[in-house]
Amino acid sequence: MVRALLSGISLLVACAPALAQQGEPAADMLPSLSAPWLAHLAITLIGMMFAVRLALEAFARRSVSLADIPTVPRYLTSPQQYRLGSWMFVIFACGFFLLLVYEHRQVVEVAAVFQKELPQIIHDWLEAARGESPSYLLIIAGIGAIYLYLLTREAQWNVLLMMRNTIQSWISIPDLARKIVAQIQLSLHVPPAAIAELVGGSAGLSEQDFRKDRNTPDRQWAETCYMKWWLTPRQEAGEDATFFADESFGFEKLLRDFDETSLVMRSWRSTGATDPAIIQLARGVKELHKNFSRLVACYLIYRNASREELCAEARDFGVDVTVPPPENPLRYWIVYVIALIASVYVGVYASAIVYDWFSGQGVNIGDYPDRALAWAMYSFANYGVAIIAILLLRFVARSLGNGLHQSHLIMYCWTFMVAFVAGPFGLAVAVHYFGSVPRFAGWSLLQVFYEMLKSGLAPALVAVYISYYLDRQTARDLPDIDHSRATFGWRLLNCFGFAAVSVFLLLPPLLSLKVEQPDANWDSAKLRFIATGTTFCVALGLALAAQFALRKGTQTAGPVLTPQVNA
Repeated sequence: MVRALLSGISLLVACAPALAQQGEPAADMLPSLSAPWLAHLAITLIGMMFAVRLALEAFARRSVSLADIPTVPRYLTSPQQYRLGSWMFVIFACGFFLLLVYEHRQVVEVAAVFQKELPQIIHDWLEAARGESPSYLLIIAGIGAIYLYLLTREAQWNVLLMMRNTIQSWISIPDLARKIVAQIQLSLHVPPAAIAELVGGSAGLSEQDFRKDRNTPDRQWAETCYMKWWLTPRQEAGEDATFFADESFGFEKLLRDFDETSLVMRSWRSTGATDPAIIQLARGVKELHKNFSRLVACYLIYRNASREELCAEARDFGVDVTVPPPENPLRYWIVYVIALIASVYVGVYASAIVYDWFSGQGVNIGDYPDRALAWAMYSFANYGVAIIAILLLRFVARSLGNGLHQSHLIMYCWTFMVAFVAGPFGLAVAVHYFGSVPRFAGWSLLQVFYEMLKSGLAPALVAVYISYYLDRQTARDLPDIDHSRATFGWRLLNCFGFAAVSVFLLLPPLLSLKVEQPDANWDSAKLRFIATGTTFCVALGLALAAQFALRKGTQTAGPVLTPQVNA
């Protein structure tokens, strides 16, 4: 598929010079419709179509181990959550592809600042990029093809598929299913009404079987009979025929294994415990119990759209999957504020010094303190207000209990939207009432807010990032952050990668900045460079705080997940 895409794009690139010669008169009239531009547009559109398909396939392709059996992610969450998660990954994959092959010119503009310091080969590449020559378009086509290939390549180092795994964890794949399987295997409490019906209708089962040690074949077989009894009417109803017919579950084979084991159990009980086949029988019953546990866990998750409905039906079944309320998120606000202010100061000073050094102006830090203070105040109005707003939102949701029944993906969507609005609003208030920007003189607060919305992406991205890692430290249904030394380098690289991606996404508004009153030491080019560097430092500083500054509190006693012997 990727080869076909690359071949088609190569043909477009190869034909671009001929098309340009034939279309010179038209190009004079409509320069934006030149052959290179059309070839570039074709690369983008064709690649986007392939990106959608490959992203959907990649989201469904991941095989997750559940009860030691590979399981597709489709049945590890509700259909609604699965569709939402898959299309979120499609948006991410297509958006990143678009940035790589179409919006990459922003990188060219940034590199132009250091054009004198760059090697000749890079200088030639920048010139080719500005003119969109066929060789340059071929490079872009190759980059796009490599990107699409990465969507098909399963590997631990594949950053694109790491994002897929992260989105799946936001919809509880696979942690929720594993928790339910563990609950069934280690702390299932069969309802008394079900026990009475099973004992009365199944030969060979007694009420005492449900009270024996969980490691005995009798107890495991009794619970297996209960799970089969619980699933049978749901399978016969036909409402979930697609689920039970899926080959990955092998439901028909599971029923045949159950019937065979039932005959063996009756034979073993009639001959007594001296039968030498008891060890093999115990292994078979344990394997059957595990397979039915996996099937029940997937069915509970797949059948219930909301977490509240899932908890209710799981409780009726005999397991408790309620999630304890998370810790108070507001307790960490000071960590983020300190990280934000420190990052702004480091970003302003470091970026200004680097720019002055590369441009040959020498280091002049006389006016840095005042400018750094102003940037810190504006950054707090933008990032700080957004962070405090989302922490307050999470605190209110926690207090009302609403957040306990929503998936993390839904919460992060709300987080993104709230931060996208709250950050620019705080910045607009600061500029309108406390700033002295000539361009905004006479503007209303609403006009300033509308203008500042283009800066909302920065706090929105940061808010989602820190919310995810905050949840991993405060919520019990997400995996803990591994703070061991072995993961230090990887987590540090994660922070730098997030900061780099954030800056890349924000390059268009950053490179459109202009100095209102330029002077000898501070022109528009310097402003853009310092704004870009400071944005990188802010994203990096807050990411470091999220990765390294938080620790999960001591976990309170929860549901017992150890074998128990009922008297």
